[in-house]
Amino acid sequence: MMKRTFFPSVYRLGQLGLDGLVAAVACSLAFFIRFEGQIEPIYQDLALWLSLIAIPGRLITHTAFGVYQQVWRLFGLKDSITLLNAVTFYSLGVLVVTRLGMLHLQPGFKGVPLGVAVVDWAFCLMGMVAVRYARRRTIQQPLFRRQRRSRNPKRVLLVGAGMAGSLIVQEVRQNPYLNVEIVGFVDDDRTKLGRRVEGVKVLGPTSQLVSLAQQYYAREVLICMPSASAAQMRRIFDLTRGTPLQLKVLPGQGELIEERSLTPQVRELQIQDILGRPEIRLDFSEEFNSQFPSASEQVYQKTVLVTGAGGTIGSEICRQLARLQPQRLLLLGRGENSIFLVDRELRRTFPHLEVMPIIADIRHCDRMEQIFQQWRPDIIFHAAAHKHVPLMQQHPTEALENNALASAHLARLANRYGVKTFVAISTDKAVDPSNFMGLSKRLAELLIKAQTTASQTRFLVVRFGNVLGSRGSVVPIFQDQIARGGPVTVTDQRMTRYFMTTPEAAQLVIQSLAVGKSGQILILDMGSPVRIYDLARQMIELAGLQPDIDIPIQIMGLRPGEKLDEALVGSSETVGQTEHPKIVAVSSPPPAGETLAEVFQELSQAAKGEVSSDELWRLAQGCVQRLTTVADVSMRDRLS
Repeated sequence: MMKRTFFPSVYRLGQLGLDGLVAAVACSLAFFIRFEGQIEPIYQDLALWLSLIAIPGRLITHTAFGVYQQVWRLFGLKDSITLLNAVTFYSLGVLVVTRLGMLHLQPGFKGVPLGVAVVDWAFCLMGMVAVRYARRRTIQQPLFRRQRRSRNPKRVLLVGAGMAGSLIVQEVRQNPYLNVEIVGFVDDDRTKLGRRVEGVKVLGPTSQLVSLAQQYYAREVLICMPSASAAQMRRIFDLTRGTPLQLKVLPGQGELIEERSLTPQVRELQIQDILGRPEIRLDFSEEFNSQFPSASEQVYQKTVLVTGAGGTIGSEICRQLARLQPQRLLLLGRGENSIFLVDRELRRTFPHLEVMPIIADIRHCDRMEQIFQQWRPDIIFHAAAHKHVPLMQQHPTEALENNALASAHLARLANRYGVKTFVAISTDKAVDPSNFMGLSKRLAELLIKAQTTASQTRFLVVRFGNVLGSRGSVVPIFQDQIARGGPVTVTDQRMTRYFMTTPEAAQLVIQSLAVGKSGQILILDMGSPVRIYDLARQMIELAGLQPDIDIPIQIMGLRPGEKLDEALVGSSETVGQTEHPKIVAVSSPPPAGETLAEVFQELSQAAKGEVSSDELWRLAQGCVQRLTTVADVSMRDRLS
C-alpha cells in the first residue's frame, strides 16, 4: 500500500518543488539582469517578496490551469501550450496588479518594470519546459541503455522522413528492448537531404537505398509512408529485389489504429501493397445528394443482422459496423468456431456493444423465421454463400439451394417483417455466368430484385470481384504453394481477375446504404483487372525467391466452368452513376410476380429431385432468361 500512495505523493511534491525553484530563480534573475546586478533601492524589497510570492503564486495558477494533471514523461505540444497559458496569465496578473495597485506606496514607484516582467516570463517558461523535457528524455534515453540492449541490435534503414518515421524513431528510443538501431532515413524530398529528423540523418534519395543500406550495414528496410502509392511500393520492392535486405512496411492510413504504438503494426510487405491500384477508403459519415441519410446515421442504434458473419467478408462487415454503434449486432452463421471467434473479438474490442451470436443455417426456413420474429432486424447484410467454383460444379444443387433459394427466402422474410434495408453480396461471376456458382448468384440477384415490387423494404445487391486474402482465394493458395516449395499452379497465362481488399469490400457493402436505390446492383470502381500469372510471379518475388528458378510456375489449363476474364457488368446491362464517385449502379426493372413464383417453384423442385447436372444447368439458365426477358418486356410496355 505504501508504494501506491506514498511514492506518487513524493513524486508530485518533487514536481511542485522544481516548478517553485524555477519560479523563484527566474524572478530573481529577471531583476538582476534588468538592473545589471545593481538593483535600485526602490525595487529591492519588491524583488525579494516577488521572488518569494512567485512560488505559491505560480503553483496555484498552474493547478488552476490543469498543468499538474499532465504526465511529465509524455510532455508534448498540447502540454506546452497549457503551460504557456498558465505562465503568461500569472506574469500579466503580477504586472497589472503592481502597476495599478501599488503606485501610491512610494514616490517614483511605477510597479514592476516591463523588462523584468518579460525576462521573468521568458525564464520561467523556458525553465519549466526544460525540466519537463529533461524528464521525458530520461525515458527516451534511459541510463545504462547500452547494458540492457543486445550487443548486436538490428540495424534498420527507414524510407520516408515524415511524421510516421519520426514516431518510429521516438518509439525505438523509448523501448530499448526492441533491440533496433535506426541508421538513417532515405527520402526523395530534396529539401530534407542532409538534414536530421529526431537526430537521425536523411542519408540520401530512395534510388540509393541499397548502397546506403550496405554502407551502414542495415539488415532491414522499413517503409514509413502510410500514404505511399502502389507504384512507390513496387519501385522500392524492385530496388531491393535480389538483395538480402528484409523489406517491411507500416500499414496504410486506413489500417493504422489511433492512439497505438506504430512499431507493433510493422508487417511484411504484402501483395496488395504493390498490385497497382490504390486502396479506396469510404467515409460512412459522408452525406450525399440523395434521399438517404449517411450510412453511419442509418446504422446508429439499429438492430443489424449479418449472415455469414464468420466468413472473411461477413466478419469484416461486422468490424466496420461495430464502429458505427448499432444498438444490437446479430452474428448469424452455421460454423460455430468462426462465429465464436468473431463474437469474442467484437466483445473485446467493443465492450459496450450488444453482440448476439446465432448458429443457424439460412436454408432452414422455419429457423430463420423464428430469428426474424425474435429479433426484428432493421438492416440485413446477407453475406452467407457457397463461393468455390469447382466444388459447386460438382454439387450444383447445393449452389442453387444455398445461394439462390435461401437468399430469395431471406428477402421474403425481410419484406414480411418490415426490414428497412436488405443488402445482398454478389460476385462478378454472376455476370454472363459460365458455372453453377455464378449462375446461382445471378439467380439470387434476380430473385431478390423481384421483391422490390410493392415492398417497403429497400433491396440492394453489391457486386465485386475477388477479395485478397479471403479463405480459399488465390492469394492464400499461392502462399501455401510457395511455402511448400512449389509449384505455383496457374490456370492460364492470359487469365485476369478483378481484386479488392477485404476492408474495401466491407466498406462498399455498408456504403451502399447511403447511395443505393431499391433494386439496384452497386459496383465499386476496381480499376483494371490483374493477370493471375503476374500475381504469381510477384508473390514468389515477395518471398525472396525467383520464379521458375527457385519456385516453378505450372500452367494447368481451364477448369470446368472457368473463364479467362471476368466482367463486372453484363452484356445486356447498362450502368449509371450514383452520388458516390467511386460507386456505379446497374439498374433494371424487377421481374413480374407471376414469373417469380413459377421460377421459384421450378428451382425448388429441381433442387430436391434426381436431375442431372446438364438438365439442371439448362433449367437454371432458362429461369434466368425468363426473369430478365419478362422484366425487359414489362419495361417496354411501360415506356410505350
